[in-house]
Amino acid sequence: MHSHELAQSAAFSRSALRVLLYCAALAASGEARAFAFVDGTSTRCTARGGTVEEIMAPPGHPVVARGRIALTEPVGSRYRIIWNEAQLKTLPPEMHDFIFFHECAHALVPTEDELTANCVGLQIMRAAGRAGFKVESRLAAFYGADSEYWRQTLACANASGTRAKPPG
Repeated sequence: MHSHELAQSAAFSRSALRVLLYCAALAASGEARAFAFVDGTSTRCTARGGTVEEIMAPPGHPVVARGRIALTEPVGSRYRIIWNEAQLKTLPPEMHDFIFFHECAHALVPTEDELTANCVGLQIMRAAGRAGFKVESRLAAFYGADSEYWRQTLACANASGTRAKPPG
């Protein structure tokens, strides 16, 4: 990513982060499935004026058949996250939780770009108080010590300069 792309992404990410943090503070009600973090707490992804539907992929679903962890897809003017529960359960705790923020970022921004989803997801995870040196070190280990993808994720997430805290 070039410096002008990082700056553009950082400016957009600050705006997107504020929107998500505001929406995340709202207590979502209804039948939407809540994502369960490893520590037992849960949350819902809220984007584009509503709660993002989260479903578990049934056996034979393309997400399961392809061995993906999850897929965020548009459904009309909203989004849906389809989880592969078996794959999700195999992840280390920090990655299990990070993937929620990554998938939610796909709906929030919206983007199909994996690096952008990682960047915005990490910013949101930090703002929610669920990241930090220890967690990010474990995420880096998951991606690999020499991972250019993770290095770019960190560079993008750090470029925003945002140190927002979730409201409430």
